[in-house]
Amino acid sequence: MFNFPLPYRDELLYSVIARYRVHQGIVSPKELLDDVYNDRKIVATVDLPSHVNKVSSLYPQREASSPVELIYSHTLFPLYAPFVDEKRRKRCINFMLKQAKGSTHLALGVAASRIKQPRWLRYCPACLIEQQNTFGEYYWSRNWQISGAESCLLHGALIDSNILRHPDHKHEYTPATHHSCQTDAKQQPSSIQSELITQSLDELLQLKPLHSPTLEQWSYFYRTLLFEHGLNRGKHIDYSRLKEKIISSFGRKWLRKYDLYPEDSEICWLKTIFRKHRKAFSYLEHLVVWHSILGSGWQVADIFKQVSLQPKENKASVTPLLDATEKDKTKYRDLWLVAVVKNGVNYARNYKFGYVYAWLYRHDRDWLLQVNNQHKVPNITKNQRIDWHKRDRHLVKLLCRIKNDIELQLDDPRHSMNWYLSKLYCGSTVGKHLNDLPLCKLFFMKFCENIAEYQIRRITCAVIAQSLSNNTLRRWQILRMSGLSDQRLTPLADTFLLRIIGI
Repeated sequence: MFNFPLPYRDELLYSVIARYRVHQGIVSPKELLDDVYNDRKIVATVDLPSHVNKVSSLYPQREASSPVELIYSHTLFPLYAPFVDEKRRKRCINFMLKQAKGSTHLALGVAASRIKQPRWLRYCPACLIEQQNTFGEYYWSRNWQISGAESCLLHGALIDSNILRHPDHKHEYTPATHHSCQTDAKQQPSSIQSELITQSLDELLQLKPLHSPTLEQWSYFYRTLLFEHGLNRGKHIDYSRLKEKIISSFGRKWLRKYDLYPEDSEICWLKTIFRKHRKAFSYLEHLVVWHSILGSGWQVADIFKQVSLQPKENKASVTPLLDATEKDKTKYRDLWLVAVVKNGVNYARNYKFGYVYAWLYRHDRDWLLQVNNQHKVPNITKNQRIDWHKRDRHLVKLLCRIKNDIELQLDDPRHSMNWYLSKLYCGSTVGKHLNDLPLCKLFFMKFCENIAEYQIRRITCAVIAQSLSNNTLRRWQILRMSGLSDQRLTPLADTFLLRIIGI
């Protein structure tokens, strides 16, 4: 595609597609998706978009617009990539190249992170004026859309536009315009904390693709950091001094804003980041620690060089096997087989037959591990903390109330299961536990609107509007008003038009 716009420096792919919409004068969001992706179901994602392969294919003559280059230069992926292991980093790149269906956000921990995304798309008025003067148009910079980076390095605090980051119409790419971004808005000076974080995040975004450190390397790095700055008590963390350092560097108000205030619980993020890493931590948690302990004069690239020099694996020493006669081996093997077949591995080991397990582990380990692998019992746990029956009845009453309130609102979006879930205070939980909520499941099966029913409702709304205006009902006019066409009309909606409306 020769008329597809080239991305500006640090411009989001979301913004590039939104600008293409303006250049081509495309009004319909679905028409834009057809034009760019040849697929009407793509979700307009601001931070970690999918189908990057298709966008890259629109630049056939440019090597600089390779799929991975687009991901690292025009999405927020570089904020998360260095902090997850290499296998997951490659898997997430693969998700973004093709159809992700939200897998990227789940795999990188964005969906469940304590660091919440900004609700609105943000902008810097002074930067927009410079964009207009230089390029003749506005665009969304990725530096403006990062949680924790509340300011522009040159001009001051960022301002919320009137464009939701996750709008009701999830397929729509909305450009930055003078209607959504007021360039005459007064810009407040940025805070010291925001400037520190924004500077480091800018360095992080500019890093070239690199091999992600392992969790063991992060563990060694933070242990070394602790000892080098005297924040230890023997082999343990001097948590009170470490907590003081974090609070004095960033202040209680700023830390609480991002849910980073260090609590005294054993599972506090600040304690776990200095222990053995069993999971990845967010970019903001890492940066807060680095700024608090290292002070000034360091760069993000230098940190990653230090981490990459740490040992990659913590190899456990293998205990040598002890000698034993075949008679003894046969005796203990028979005992263990009887116990495992009857009770399972875990029960046999923890009750009565622990000594048999220990003997075999020391004298006949390969046989023991092979047998245990063959007799694994699935560990099925049921969460008894929640009364699902009570919750089911409570939620289905809420759903019925929502249904009754909107029953006569013909101009509503489609009343799908996701639409109903978005109206509940715990919609994501309900969606994941439908098997525990049979009444809610039955409600969705019975009352959720399918495509044909939604089209009929839109047609009805258009017919009522025309009838109230005393206009003649014409088929093409009704279809246009309801946002439909003969090609996309379902058989049931077509029958409704012909037999009920008579057009």
